Amino acid sequence: MFNKSLLPVVFIAGFVFIAPLIARADAYTDLSRAKAAFDAVHSWHAVEQMSNGHTVTLDHVAPDRWRIQLMPGMTEIMIGSDMYMVRNGRSMHMPMAMPQIRQMVNQNWLVITPEVKRTLRDLGMQNVGGVMLHAYSFTANGDLVKLYLGKNHLPMRSVVKTTNGTVAITYSQYNAPITINP
Repeated sequence: MFNKSLLPVVFIAGFVFIAPLIARADAYTDLSRAKAAFDAVHSWHAVEQMSNGHTVTLDHVAPDRWRIQLMPGMTEIMIGSDMYMVRNGRSMHMPMAMPQIRQMVNQNWLVITPEVKRTLRDLGMQNVGGVMLHAYSFTANGDLVKLYLGKNHLPMRSVVKTTNGTVAITYSQYNAPITINP
């Protein structure tokens, strides 16, 4: 016979083991939360490391301020529809003439297309540089992407494998007081 006085203990034990499974959303919901969290931050910093050894750093301050250091001594600053090229300490104001740059900096991060949704996989928790992050993989525009989310669903790292090589992007300084001036 079942002892009814154990019912609360069984309920609590069941809740402790089952609740995390219930609370854990599906990969699509997690990715949607990551997009919303990323879109909501005011500023961020990223370092892009290409497989050819080239490194690019980006700073963004919402809604439309970007600093892109392409190489030592060469930086692009974009504010609204203006672009400033800073080369070896000299600045030159330029109109935003190249539409692909405007498209690159204004595109929404992580557009969840049918391709992304169809290929999305939850890879579970993984150790990245000594930090446990939740990993996902998917294909976007034909490229294989691994995305690692930290607390608050914010991306901490992504690795994109393209036909031209691999790009590893490390994100940091969310909502930091980053200043981008012409």
